[in-house]
Amino acid sequence: MTMLAIRLFAGFTVGAMLAVITAALATSSLTGDGAILLALAWGRVTLVDLYLAFGIMWLWIAFRERSVWRAVAWLLVTVTTGSLAIGVYLLWASIRAANPTELALGPGRLREIQRDGPAI
Repeated sequence: MTMLAIRLFAGFTVGAMLAVITAALATSSLTGDGAILLALAWGRVTLVDLYLAFGIMWLWIAFRERSVWRAVAWLLVTVTTGSLAIGVYLLWASIRAANPTELALGPGRLREIQRDGPAI
């Protein structure tokens, strides 16, 4: 996958999430609709599935980040805004990365590997 495709996908994710969040805020109640969702068995399954996926993505973010505080900040933003935060992070990281390897590892980890070799 090219960096352009990653950036386009991340930008689309951010735009789509902003659009659906704005529409939802304008037309319904988070607490009211949330109560309905939590009352449904498949609603609970969907939320557990979603938050596990957020957790997996946050582990990647935490791996890339050199600062514990930045990783924790991204955890809070991811837990509260979900895919919007993940899309913003992916867009930001992909703009800063020169190639997919640097995107995956982060510049700090990539320099460590280039300097010390891969850890086994």
